[in-house]
Amino acid sequence: MIEKRLIFDETEREHFRKLMRRQEAFSGVRVLTWTCMSNHFHVLVAVEEKTGKAVQGELQRLMDDDAAFLARLKHLYTPKALEDIEKVLKFLRKAPNPDQMDADGDRSKKHREWKKKQIARVKQPFLDRMHDLSCFVGELKQRISQRYNLKNERKGPLWEDRFKSVLVQGTPGVLATVAAYIDLNAVRAGIVKEPKQWRWCGYAEAAAAQSLAREGIYEVLGESDDASRDGSGWRRVHQRYRALLVCESVQRRDEEGRIVRKGLTPEEVEAAEEQGFALPQAELLLHRVRYFTDGLALGSAEFLEGVFRRKKRSLGIKRKVGPRVPRLDGMGSLCTLRDLRGDVQV
Repeated sequence: MIEKRLIFDETEREHFRKLMRRQEAFSGVRVLTWTCMSNHFHVLVAVEEKTGKAVQGELQRLMDDDAAFLARLKHLYTPKALEDIEKVLKFLRKAPNPDQMDADGDRSKKHREWKKKQIARVKQPFLDRMHDLSCFVGELKQRISQRYNLKNERKGPLWEDRFKSVLVQGTPGVLATVAAYIDLNAVRAGIVKEPKQWRWCGYAEAAAAQSLAREGIYEVLGESDDASRDGSGWRRVHQRYRALLVCESVQRRDEEGRIVRKGLTPEEVEAAEEQGFALPQAELLLHRVRYFTDGLALGSAEFLEGVFRRKKRSLGIKRKVGPRVPRLDGMGSLCTLRDLRGDVQV
């Protein structure tokens, strides 16, 4: 709870989503699913062991490769900050050996070790924050607080308590149950009848073809291998996960017939079951249209190219090609100005 304040309206929930995805890209902590309500959020994440061979190899590569290191930092830091860090690293890489005229090989070795140590002093604080759950959540909350305090001319802590974490067994059955619990938050609150109607959750994001969200659904169902990524892969996985969500969304009544938990009626569950838990094409289109506001403009490739040429400068778009083709079933030849296949970017 955040001082019992309802701080997440539609704009702030969308900002939360973008912050979360940027924090994910920097940290290496993978978001499997999530939801953002009015005064709190839930995130199911996968955190690799920092002592594991794969993570150690990744961190060593970032230590050795300045370009890869800076590319990782760009998700959170401004171009000016990155430029300053790059200048320091370039200086250290090229720092001359004051004893280079000396024939003593040991002195050259000491100089290389000195440079290595100085570069590590620059990079290690960033690397220490990667693949760390506390840093992932703590920094996400901190950035939300900074934005909220700035907008509301407020000072001081915003969050009442430290975040609560639960260690979840990484098996598909357990992960899918926890993921469904998170995606059904808005249903249990009585805000919507199905999670697909709540835009700010992992399932709705995945249904709208956001690639990272879909990766999370694959993983919680244990279908993250390449063999499940054929043409009908997502359709099949989506039906599996929606079956779980629909069955958990059934409304409950007491003995006197009063609703004690809001959700789908038995008739609506039966109708979904008859459809094989697949979303009808018209309903799927309607659901995805809500995301087109993120695309800035919608129409044919020719129409979008004209808009792109006229509005490129005012919209701050740097690329040279205008139209983006959404990777969405049933969209026909429609294009958008922003890319909706992953995170919304220009």
